[in-house]
Amino acid sequence: MSTPAFARRGGRSSPGASSPAGTALAVGLAVMTLEGFDLVAFGATTPLLLDYRPWHLSVAFVGLLGSLTPIGMLIGSLLVGQFTDRFGRRRTTLISIGVVSTGMFACAAAPVPALFGVGRFVVGLGVGAIYPAMGPLIFELAPATRKNLFSGIVQCGTAVGGSFAALVANTLLTGHGFHLEYLVGGIAGLLLLPMAFAWLPESTEYHRAVSASAPVPDGRGRWLVLKPPYLGTTLMFCAMAGLSFLLIFGVNTWLPKLMQTADYPLQDSQTFLVLLNLGATVGGLAMALLADRAGSRGPITACFLLGAAAIIAMSARLPLPVLYAVVIIGGCGAVGVQGLINVYISRSYPVTMRASAVGVALGVGRLGAIAGPTLGGWILAAGLQPRWNFVSFAVPAVLGAALTLAAGGRALHNQGRSAPSPHAKEPTAGPTQ
Repeated sequence: MSTPAFARRGGRSSPGASSPAGTALAVGLAVMTLEGFDLVAFGATTPLLLDYRPWHLSVAFVGLLGSLTPIGMLIGSLLVGQFTDRFGRRRTTLISIGVVSTGMFACAAAPVPALFGVGRFVVGLGVGAIYPAMGPLIFELAPATRKNLFSGIVQCGTAVGGSFAALVANTLLTGHGFHLEYLVGGIAGLLLLPMAFAWLPESTEYHRAVSASAPVPDGRGRWLVLKPPYLGTTLMFCAMAGLSFLLIFGVNTWLPKLMQTADYPLQDSQTFLVLLNLGATVGGLAMALLADRAGSRGPITACFLLGAAAIIAMSARLPLPVLYAVVIIGGCGAVGVQGLINVYISRSYPVTMRASAVGVALGVGRLGAIAGPTLGGWILAAGLQPRWNFVSFAVPAVLGAALTLAAGGRALHNQGRSAPSPHAKEPTAGPTQ
């Protein structure tokens, strides 16, 4: 019987930690905050990249640069799931932090756009690997009645980090320089790595599962989630994740520029980015509490619909306080929905397939993240009326709500099925409706 290679603290909490769940929650929040900063850094510096005279970048080319990170995330997510199911959630997370930090330093030092693009691609590889490891780890350590809440708290780190990215851009970046934003992200990752190494525990549920049976062979977990009885559910989750990522990356990348086209100054436009991620933080937690009580399908559907309504409302000339409230609601729906989807995916698969399932769904879903910045760049380059720039991002939100309703029946049908493999055969966790 083979066993995974656990790191030194695998399966145990750090000395002085009240519990593995509490320790993982704190470190996971910090890790996802780093992820959020590194992702939104590009959107926060998009206007500065366009104005950076030595490079003379066009809007369409900046959109292409924005798509390189999601491409890296797609590859990272698809490759890392089965590695995580075989060798552990902790080790994969540590490696991913190092990769993300390396990519940010590369962006900060890039002398030409091509090397900047390579750095953003490397950032994507690391970020794409983080959640297929971190998501199942938090899910498995969380109490049975608080899995959405714990996952929601960790997911809030993405929005908190995004807000920090916008604040750094507002306070530290002057003139036409953008490099300092990426230097801050690289240093943050370098400081976080030893903290995660010292304190991040391994999943006890995963440890028990692989101790009772051999882990899924390399690559096999990925193929199992693409076979009956999970194929239909996996495809639905891939589509839901794709639409969610299209919203997240499209809006986070282009919201400052979109608001500029609606005649708001740059400083106000970046404030909208802060409010968007604030809404994702507060609203995401509220929806997580609701999902722990009522199941995942209703809150996810509501988030998609709220996001669609808010994005359309942003195109109107509203009083500034009202517009601020609309942007916050849009963050709750369009950005906050992804955390709920991640828990929905985790509930639908056994332990030894869970990270593979999350990796496949998020990996394929990254196609939406690639499409979001590119779509926004094309729309802005076409010179359409500002209203249509916003409406174009509301359509995928409506489609996401429809897919969530359709996926609910499949997930509920699969509840309690065991994995179609000779390995661990525990039932899925909790209600999925």
